[in-house]
Formats: sequence, structure tokens, C-alpha cells
Amino acid sequence: MEQYSVLIGVIIEKLDQTYKDLKFNYDGLNSVLQSHTTEETENTPELLTMKELRDVYGELIHRLETRLPGIK
Repeated sequence: MEQYSVLIGVIIEKLDQTYKDLKFNYDGLNSVLQSHTTEETENTPELLTMKELRDVYGELIHRLETRLPGIK
């Protein structure tokens, strides 16, 4: 079963890269949203979409951190 060790290592490395990408995108979206008022966000379709995307990224990040606490 040693042959699977390499595969597991590759998958964990990819998860780590994915986590970093998710955090980067979440932080970027959050930064843009913080530069606008709640009223602006609620009245601008593009900002609403960005808010939804940020929230999805946040959920994915939370799930990864819950399942794999060492990934932080």
C-alpha cells in the first residue's frame, strides 16, 4: 500500500494550494466589499454577486479548516 503514499501526498499538497487560493480570493473580495457601504452593496448587482462569492469562499474555507485543522 506504500504506492498510495505518494498519491495522498499529492492530494494534500493540492488541498493546501486550494486553501491558499481560497483565502487569497476571500481576502480580496472582502477588501473590495469593505470599501463600500452596506447600502451601496445592496443596491449594486456586481457587489451583491461579489458578496455571494465571498460568502461561498468563506464556507469552503470554514469547511476545509474544520475537516483539516492543520491546513491553517
